[in-house]
Amino acid sequence: MDREQLRAVQAPLKQHYRDQPAAALVTLQASATLGEGISCSVQAGRAIAEAGLHPASGGDGSLLCSGDMLLEALVACAGVTMRAVATSLGISLTSGSIRAEGDPRFPRNAGRRT
Repeated sequence: MDREQLRAVQAPLKQHYRDQPAAALVTLQASATLGEGISCSVQAGRAIAEAGLHPASGGDGSLLCSGDMLLEALVACAGVTMRAVATSLGISLTSGSIRAEGDPRFPRNAGRRT
């Protein structure tokens, strides 16, 4: 999509939001269903993601970690936004990368009652 195509697609949306500001309030949603063992199936847009424990907290690594999913969503949002803004401003991006990292703390006594 080039600058003119993006502007043509967004122009009626922007006008609609100016005319009806409440229409710009969009609620994103995700839901999950408990799965087998310690897992859940996350309905996210067009796909179902199977999430489970990170190996550092007892998982076997076969399921997605919710922490990784959070970071993936963050970099996806940043990447799409960066591309959209650059396209809208007529800035040509030939390459780029976005990185996010987090340091979860897995307590030594996780699951233990005191």
